[in-house]
Amino acid sequence: MGIIISSFPGCGKRYLMNTHGNKARIVDSAQDFIDAGEPTTDEHSYDYDLFVDVVMKEIDKYDIIFIPSGKEFLDAFNNRNIDYDIFYPSKERRGEFIENMVRKRTSSKVIMELDREFNKMVDRIDAIEASNCYKHKMSEPGHFIGNDNAIMGYLNSLKNTNVHNAQESKERMEESPRGESDDEGDEKGA
Repeated sequence: MGIIISSFPGCGKRYLMNTHGNKARIVDSAQDFIDAGEPTTDEHSYDYDLFVDVVMKEIDKYDIIFIPSGKEFLDAFNNRNIDYDIFYPSKERRGEFIENMVRKRTSSKVIMELDREFNKMVDRIDAIEASNCYKHKMSEPGHFIGNDNAIMGYLNSLKNTNVHNAQESKERMEESPRGESDDEGDEKGA
């Protein structure tokens, strides 16, 4: 079973997807709701409980599931007391995040929206007081999800566990008691 991570825009979830894509998945609000057959009255009306159900179905398949950081999405997890981590920058990193988006050639509309809402978004996350929400405020320049010690430690521990389990399995196979007749066919060729 993996972990659920909510990520502030620009925190590096795409980078992590590029480096660990087979272990991580982004569950996008609009796309996955359409796939799940979510009944909507308009493009902005979502069944947030269904969204949580979709995430919980996927959590056994991946080590990390990324979810949106919108209030309604997080409230749905808080209401059901489902643990998640949220990564977000300090307000002092606003300029760095805007510059990174410009460098990545993000649309000007998205950049302007983030620039306008950055401090409000940080304040909203700071105000979350749910016991199932584990906040990771990234205040150091250059600190992103893809180089976060906790995330890298988690992924490395999974890698080491998988390697250890594979080695144990191989050793058990090599040490299993087998009689000679197990390897030999019937002398009559049957």
